[in-house]
Amino acid sequence: MTITATTTKGKPYALEALKRRRFANEKRIRIDNASLVAGSPMHYDCVACGADIAVPEDWLTRPDLCPECEALKACGWLV
Repeated sequence: MTITATTTKGKPYALEALKRRRFANEKRIRIDNASLVAGSPMHYDCVACGADIAVPEDWLTRPDLCPECEALKACGWLV
């Protein structure tokens, strides 16, 4: 199971942190991968909270969740 700072503080705290991340990422400026120079990290949005997920250009699988949301999913708390 993945453990992060928010999941160690319990379910109510972790869900409140998820709510704050969703609000904070609503108006975040998105990075257009096509406008980046070759070799730059690729950027994707977390499907649960909208956070930026940066992976090396040579990534093999596209990440769907940021580490915090991945931990929530592992705990069965992702809503």
